[in-house]
Amino acid sequence: MSQSTTRASSAPRASASGPTRVYLLAYNAISFCLWAACVIRGAALVFSLAPNGHLPAIFHHIYSPLLTTTQTLAGLEILHSLLGIVRAPVVTTTMQVASRLLLVWGVMYLFHDRGDGRGGIVGGDFHETLPYGPGAKVGDYAFLGCLAAWGVTECIRYGFFALQVWGSGVPSWWTWLRYNTFYVLYPIGISSECIMVWKALKPAAEWNPLYWWFLVVVLVIYVPGSYILYTHMIAQRRKVIKKKGRAE
Repeated sequence: MSQSTTRASSAPRASASGPTRVYLLAYNAISFCLWAACVIRGAALVFSLAPNGHLPAIFHHIYSPLLTTTQTLAGLEILHSLLGIVRAPVVTTTMQVASRLLLVWGVMYLFHDRGDGRGGIVGGDFHETLPYGPGAKVGDYAFLGCLAAWGVTECIRYGFFALQVWGSGVPSWWTWLRYNTFYVLYPIGISSECIMVWKALKPAAEWNPLYWWFLVVVLVIYVPGSYILYTHMIAQRRKVIKKKGRAE
């Protein structure tokens, strides 16, 4: 599932030592830069490739090594939680990070078009220099939805934590973005993720029937889980706003 904008996975505990804070500052700053690169490069490619039907080529420009490295790095957040250097609960952090890794490695990697004639649910345009491309598949649009929702959300989240760890204070407008943009970004992200998993069912069945069942279970969990997490984020936002109002 899309990572919550309210999850404090990279916010240090108040008792965190100096070296821990330096590490978390570096981690958040690097993650911010990587996600910013994903968003900026993705946006530039949409404007340059989409008009001529080369939208599928964007996947091959972004996916590896940029997106795979950026998202896999988030696996460290599980370790952060286990070691207790951040305030996030282990179970929640593990579920949210694992769901992203499933999409990146268990869906996009396994079932993208490699140009071998077998096709795939995303990608597949290897001749972007031609005047006109093959046009986009549903999976290509879903990939862009994931990229946009994940990228913008994580830029806001990691930037927020980097400023917080740095101790310079988080601007009010950045706080507003952190606790309000999920209203739009979360539905985009979760629907795009579900579409990616749905489109992967057919090739998964051909690859391994057990993996097909696994993805079916994932989809069944996604629907109620997404609603619960979305309403939880709304409740968390209310708490933050209420707390901020009291402080003022």
